[in-house]
Amino acid sequence: MAAGGPASELIMFIVAVIVAGSVAGALAYVTNDIAGGIRERGNLLADQLRTDFVIINDPNNIPVTGTESGPYIYTFYVKNIGKNSFAFSRDTVQVFIDGKLVPPANLDFTDTTGKSITYLPPYEVGEIKVRLGSKLSSGTHTITIVLENGKKRSLVFRVP
Repeated sequence: MAAGGPASELIMFIVAVIVAGSVAGALAYVTNDIAGGIRERGNLLADQLRTDFVIINDPNNIPVTGTESGPYIYTFYVKNIGKNSFAFSRDTVQVFIDGKLVPPANLDFTDTTGKSITYLPPYEVGEIKVRLGSKLSSGTHTITIVLENGKKRSLVFRVP
């Protein structure tokens, strides 16, 4: 009977070590998972901070071409002021005028020489040509441009 005391204590010690090891392993896994999520989120945030643009049109003088029978083509200038190139095409950029999505088929993306482009390098200016069936009414309007990463900019402009 005297040998039962140390044996049961040994068994309890082994069980305690196994439970402590399991808890430590679970905590290590959770900590590693959280650290990985923070790293991913940090990389995403850093990418968004390195991606930035502005709409550089004169809001009182938006270039427009077209005739009474249409179509009317409005030209908006976008400057990449970030440190990264960003996708600049129908598939990756959404354009809203007065809150209405302009269909991608009605958009053309070019550099300032008129050459079609798919990326806008840092510190370069690109053009978005918006083709509308009719002329915008006189008064103020808003264009909102949204990149594929969710970064967006708006410009309030006047049509005479």
